Amino acid sequence: MKYLLAAFCLLIVSCAKTPQGLTVSTYHLRESMFQENDDQMVRGEVQRYLHGAVTVEERSQKIGQYYHVTWKQSDQLTAGLAGKTEVVFEYLQAASGSMVKRIVQRAQSPAHADAYFTIAGKDYAKNGRVLAWRVSVHNNGETLGSKQSYLWR
Repeated sequence: MKYLLAAFCLLIVSCAKTPQGLTVSTYHLRESMFQENDDQMVRGEVQRYLHGAVTVEERSQKIGQYYHVTWKQSDQLTAGLAGKTEVVFEYLQAASGSMVKRIVQRAQSPAHADAYFTIAGKDYAKNGRVLAWRVSVHNNGETLGSKQSYLWR
């Protein structure tokens, strides 16, 4: 019975597909996180974002918000797509009023994109935290996928 259950679990895991579509992971690095923390996972994540920052000034330049965007589409849906694929990150900050800021990164292919967006340093210190955001993937002007935060208008 034990072997049958193990074989079934192995079958389920091997049939699992990689997630398709648009996923956005967010991380907010605050100055209060620099103090010692009992949780090793939190401490490790903070150290990963602070990597290379030695002085107090360098550490303060790393304070901010980080976004990791992944786009994965099946080959059947991207067969007719060609040309320039872009990942567009639009956001509103606390002190910049209603001005929408925009960062664009070029994707590797229409089927896959892996983009990192950072709002940190002087921009974060001057304009504050990100209140709302929207991420979209475009191919030759056509929107392939989009995801937004709850507060996006």
